[in-house]
Amino acid sequence: MKNKAAVAFVVVVAALIFAGLWALFAAYPMLPAAASKEAEFVDGAFNGLFWIEGAIYALVMAFMLYCLVQFRASSRAEQGAKFDRSRSRLVEVAWIGLSTMLTLGLAALGSHELHAVIGSPEADIDVEVRGQQFSWEFYYPKLQQYGDKLYLEVGKRHRIILTSKDVVHSFWVPEFRLKQDAVPGKVIHLLLTPTKVGDYMLICSELCGFGHTDMTASVAVVDHETFEKNLKSEF
Repeated sequence: MKNKAAVAFVVVVAALIFAGLWALFAAYPMLPAAASKEAEFVDGAFNGLFWIEGAIYALVMAFMLYCLVQFRASSRAEQGAKFDRSRSRLVEVAWIGLSTMLTLGLAALGSHELHAVIGSPEADIDVEVRGQQFSWEFYYPKLQQYGDKLYLEVGKRHRIILTSKDVVHSFWVPEFRLKQDAVPGKVIHLLLTPTKVGDYMLICSELCGFGHTDMTASVAVVDHETFEKNLKSEF
């Protein structure tokens, strides 16, 4: 009877903690609105991991609260049994084993999602992006034009060709979720497919010097007509 009461206490308290976490993060989302195809995979992995961790956290906290009340020592001289002689050794070994299996499972899920994000190397549009202290420069091979604003066509797969003139910078648009370093002396490709028309902000997410926080650029995701007919007028 006592064990049933303990299980009921842990389950109920864990459910309350989990419900509180769900309400908190539903009211205050941790991520901005997704605006790329790749963001769907990233968000799926993030949310799956978050809720698995939330459930484990709720169970552990509920069990700890139960133990603090039920098994509190009446004297400072009291001490629990050593691990190698503990009657709960089987529980501890099972916990370690399950934790290891969960870790490996999540690693497999992460590898699957990473493969989905990278996908095929094929792209519809190439854009060359060069970082330098403390600005971004964009080159559109199709138009043979340079610009200081990044234009992307909604629904099209873009190959972002990253280079750096001086130090390590990092290409990051939060709504696209993807982040990629631009390294001096290397050409690095980033593939992304915008899914929502709108204006966004490109941020350098790698500390690159005194003006790092000012190293931003405007990003416009536009429809096909705007990209084809109106983009040239911006240069």
